[in-house]
Amino acid sequence: MLLQELLKTKTKGSHDQLEELMFVHEIMNKTLSLDQYKTLLATNYLVHAAIESKIHHALDENTASQVGADQRYKLSALIKDLEEAGISKDELDQIDITVPNHEYSPAAALGAMYVLEGATMGGQVIQKKLKATPAFEGLNLNYYTIYGDNLMHNWKSFVGVLNTAVPESDYEQVVNSASETFSYIATVSQRVNTILV
Repeated sequence: MLLQELLKTKTKGSHDQLEELMFVHEIMNKTLSLDQYKTLLATNYLVHAAIESKIHHALDENTASQVGADQRYKLSALIKDLEEAGISKDELDQIDITVPNHEYSPAAALGAMYVLEGATMGGQVIQKKLKATPAFEGLNLNYYTIYGDNLMHNWKSFVGVLNTAVPESDYEQVVNSASETFSYIATVSQRVNTILV
């Protein structure tokens, strides 16, 4: 079984739970409110601020080059979106959230990256729905459109590396890290919900 398929199977429960927390039904029904969008933005910002750089730096040089890690940073796009939505980055930075303090192995970094890259893939559907919702007129949605026309290429190249660069003996590390990342995002989302809403 390809590692990508194993990840999808093993993390399905966590993925579905996170979708509930991240207002997927509201997005798909075009009923997402601006406040709910701000919660999404704040959650994604805090998660990327905490782990994005750590994950990318944990990849070995060859893998980082193969996946084009330098082209996959999303934090600056999220900061632009915070500004557009009138959210104070400084206030978000004060929120007390436990950050995963473990060092990522290269395999664990790929597991966490699978979750973040998967979210970016979902962004294509999300931005289309939001652009069709009057409340979001005038917002650039930088995070959800970050890869532009390269979205599918970037996803395929990432899973291509994922499926070929990781030895089977490390599969468990990758799966565990992906599961932990889903749980971490869910925890951040719940914390942000209690503060922003």
